[in-house]
Amino acid sequence: MLRDGQGLEVGAADADAIEALDFLREEWLVFGKRFQPFMEAADREERCALLPALAANLVLSMNSIEGRALGAGYLERAKALEQNANPRERAWIAATEAWLAGDGDRSLALHEKIVAGWPRDLLAGKLGQLHAFNQGDAKALMRIGEQLLAANRDNHFVWGMCAFGLEECNRLDEAEAHARTAIEMERKDPWAHHALAHCLEARGRMVEGVAFLEGVADTWEDCNSFMYTHNWWHLALFLIDLDRTDEALALFDNRVWGVWKEFSEDQINAISLLARLELRGVDVGSRWTDVASYLKDRLHDHFVAFLDLQYLYALARAEQHGAVTEMLASLEDRAERAKPFEREAWADAAVPAAHGLAAYAKGDYGEAAQLLGRAVPHLATIGGSIAQRSLFGAFHLDALMRAGWNDAAVKILQIDERERPTVPATKRALAELYRKLGRTELAMAADYQAGQLARQYRSVKGNAA
Repeated sequence: MLRDGQGLEVGAADADAIEALDFLREEWLVFGKRFQPFMEAADREERCALLPALAANLVLSMNSIEGRALGAGYLERAKALEQNANPRERAWIAATEAWLAGDGDRSLALHEKIVAGWPRDLLAGKLGQLHAFNQGDAKALMRIGEQLLAANRDNHFVWGMCAFGLEECNRLDEAEAHARTAIEMERKDPWAHHALAHCLEARGRMVEGVAFLEGVADTWEDCNSFMYTHNWWHLALFLIDLDRTDEALALFDNRVWGVWKEFSEDQINAISLLARLELRGVDVGSRWTDVASYLKDRLHDHFVAFLDLQYLYALARAEQHGAVTEMLASLEDRAERAKPFEREAWADAAVPAAHGLAAYAKGDYGEAAQLLGRAVPHLATIGGSIAQRSLFGAFHLDALMRAGWNDAAVKILQIDERERPTVPATKRALAELYRKLGRTELAMAADYQAGQLARQYRSVKGNAA
């Protein structure tokens, strides 16, 4: 029995199949865009079940109706070849079948089982982390990364994968160290760049974040649209917090939106960036209309709640009222059909959050604050990263402020300031609320600190120029 480049046995494989599998592993982990040769190899394969099984996972990761249809076809071919498969490959087929059936919990468990038994299977770890990410299971994300690292300490991809899991569990010192180790081993590791960006963002180290990402951005040119647009999205977040919103809006136009407008990941990068810019008072013009025009077929997707909420908000901002009404009803139906392991995500988080976002877009801030407040304690379950989900907390905070619920808003802002004391906008918002509450000295102090930070950042920008 032949082995792949990681030393794993592959059932019924010839040299061409091994070459295709090794190519896929490297291309997937580097977030490349040259997947067509592998898909053609999978289409030709008549003996090795692992090729069509992995092809199914690749298209399912697109989060689209078309991807599901293609995935079903590849899974059928993998099952037809299952008699040639070894136990690891049968577990892959079972995990793929569970994913296609909408049982992400079982798919995650099976991928964790593969990683435990064959920790050199890096793609099993990558898919396991994807399922953990989509379920908001940070501990599983971290477990998988740590298990992979124990058996692959010579592999920079694994250091980056482990770093992201640690970051999502708020083990920021370890996460940063792991990400930097990956980058020292291989400068062109976009996922390690991404993990380090998360660490810097979590601590409000925006100047450092801009310098770092701009320093490695030249390595993203060969990345697929998700990784390319998402790392530029991270740079835009740093710029927004540095009050350089004009530069962030330019990144939206030139880097974040327009690579592959039909792809779900590109869409949510665009949606969340526009929303964050508007929350900071930026006029984004007609951009919502363009983004929403690509969402008309997303109303009943419901692959990941985190995605659905952003689709809905974009439609609401584009004033697609009929589509919003239809999608809200569809989300409620999805929540009714939720499996036990996903009920919190859909019923307790997604449905009230969706109604809250729709209310916010209409200017019904009291209702938005109430509905988003119901969802906030459950948001970790909807999927996405801490940084991505913070958008919904930002909507909740802004709704509280606009509705005049100042005491509740101050408490949230004080927590934000403790965690990220370097953001001028946070201090300005606190100053505004302190004035409304008659706490004049605190308002003056917050205003002074905001001004000091803003001058400091302008000075750094001027020196860099």
